[in-house]
Amino acid sequence: MVHSDDTVPARLDLTHRERVLLAGGEHTDEALVLVDAALADEDERVRTTALGALWRQGRLSSAVVIAALGDPAPVVRVRAAQLSVGVGDEVVPDLISRLDDTSHVAVAAIIALADREAVDAVEALLTVAERSEDPLVHEEAVAALGALGDPAGLPVVLAATFGKPALRRRSVAALGGFEGDEVEEALDRLAEDRDWQVRQAVALLRRPPLDAS
Repeated sequence: MVHSDDTVPARLDLTHRERVLLAGGEHTDEALVLVDAALADEDERVRTTALGALWRQGRLSSAVVIAALGDPAPVVRVRAAQLSVGVGDEVVPDLISRLDDTSHVAVAAIIALADREAVDAVEALLTVAERSEDPLVHEEAVAALGALGDPAGLPVVLAATFGKPALRRRSVAALGGFEGDEVEEALDRLAEDRDWQVRQAVALLRRPPLDAS
């Protein structure tokens, strides 16, 4: 059956952001140039997409991530933090500098530091966990201290076991990064917590490993 041009739907033109997104899966000269230029686009959404496209092309560098961590748009800084795990340790100081940023940026930076096992960030994370009034940032900092397992973080994690339910739940997992009588006593107390999710978290933490035999 033959259709006339009037009845066949025309293909909608792609937006610039969509072209950048698709270019991330290509390695032609045109795609590389398009992604590089998009890093400086006036639209923050395009800049965010360009970071992901650069990562998919295997060309994301520490220098690009560091520059993006200083971007005026929070959404770009969040994406830069998320992608920073795949580049060099040069980005760690800039991630630490984002810990007093907006809530979502700080959380993304904390997660990245924990994923990188950045022990140099322990002192800064301690400060955030002790002083931040943002619940999300506080909880993530406690979780990161547990993931890093530095003894300096234990007092802060133990203090978190007396916080609000959401913080107590995060503190259980964080305690898994430490050992000692104080840790076991805290877990015993949390095992009787009034919040069932806290009790469940302790039960899961203490569940014996499956027999691999």
